[in-house]
Parts: sequence; C-alpha cells; structure tokens
Amino acid sequence: MACNSCNQSSSACRCQNPKNVDLSAATQLNICCRRANTFILKANVKDSTGTAIDLTLYTYEMQVREYDNGPLIISNSNITITGTDAGLLTITITDTNMTVDAGTYVYGVEFTLTATGEKETWFFGTFDVQQNIVN
Repeated sequence: MACNSCNQSSSACRCQNPKNVDLSAATQLNICCRRANTFILKANVKDSTGTAIDLTLYTYEMQVREYDNGPLIISNSNITITGTDAGLLTITITDTNMTVDAGTYVYGVEFTLTATGEKETWFFGTFDVQQNIVN
C-alpha cells in the first residue's frame, strides 16, 4: 500500500496524514510532501474531550527550518494558515514556495490566543520534501 502524499510504500514513508488531531495526544506530527507541488494540510483540531476548538480565536505562525534554530527554508510569510470555528485548520504553501531542495527539515506551528497573547506550539515535527519527477 502506498502513501497518498508521497507514493512511498507505507513501511518506507514517515508521513502522518491526519484527518483528526487530538491535542491531548498529538504534539509531534511528521509531514511529507512533494517538491514544487502545492502543499495543503487539513486537520480537525479537538481538545482532549473531543470537542472542536474554535480556531478563529487564534493567529498562527509556521516556519520550516533546516534543523532546530537553523537556516529558514520556508518562512511564515510564505505560508497561509486558516482556522474555522468548527476546528478545521488548513495550512497551504504554494508550489512556488515549495520549490526547495528535497530533504528532511523541521517545522513548528505556533498558535497565539488573540485575547491574551498566550503562545503555544501545538504541532512540530519533520517536514520531509520528496523530489518531484517533473521539477
């Protein structure tokens, strides 16, 4: 069986392509994607009781780096993140901004509660960019 994102065999791929994310259990979320392809990740974000989190109460920042505190590969200004009141989080990076060297990087997504300014990193992990045959 092959991964839907990178077409590697299930045993070779490190992807975790979630449909639902439970913050009480999910802190590390490893991503794999294709170089020079539009990247879209959609996740339903819920609290530990299974209730959807109102993501309109937050702002977001995401960075992809070569390694922890290393050189920036994809900056927050090149990433679009939206959230709905029903807990649907959508992260999008255009194909142009995904034109980076194939390799394994790290990323983090920080959520800031608008009302208080409280910041928390909810997602982090590896960001594995697979070579694209076309580009």
